[in-house]
Amino acid sequence: MLHETLKQATKHQHDQLEQLMFVGQIIDGSLTIDEYKKILTTNYLTHARTEELLHNSLSTELQEKLDIKNRAKLEALKKDLEEAKITVPPIEPETDFLDLDSDAAILGSLYVMEGATLGGNVIVKRLKTNLHLAPYNLNFYYYQVYGDKLIDNWKQFVAVLNTAAESEYDAAVDSANAMFEHIASLQAWPA
Repeated sequence: MLHETLKQATKHQHDQLEQLMFVGQIIDGSLTIDEYKKILTTNYLTHARTEELLHNSLSTELQEKLDIKNRAKLEALKKDLEEAKITVPPIEPETDFLDLDSDAAILGSLYVMEGATLGGNVIVKRLKTNLHLAPYNLNFYYYQVYGDKLIDNWKQFVAVLNTAAESEYDAAVDSANAMFEHIASLQAWPA
């Protein structure tokens, strides 16, 4: 199953990215507003550069199976940026690190982006009780983008992911790793 292959093959990069995205600080309640802004900016840049391109590059069949139009997160991130008073310049799509040659490769990139949303319920609970963030009255739109459909959306994504042929696993893993690396590289962007 491609899901398990991706999970195992990207574990190291996943763990590293969790550190860069301040997951420990989110969980223990020590996340500062500047760290939160860094997370938002990184997520925004990722989605602004890749989301539409990845969604539109999937085959029509997979777009329908994934209900791709309801998986967009960019607007939620824009609301979060506005609330946090972060201004970023318009971002052009970026394709140099993306493999758009096959659905499996695209799914590998989307695996990283969808997985980032999976912990949303836990993360938003921690963010809402964070005393450093409380004075800002933030709504955390990105982390709640799927609402009560979070688990259903993830299960649907995994089911589609697992339809990939074993011969396509390498392309998916390579794409997932490239996405992890791209997101990590965005940490240098000033918040």
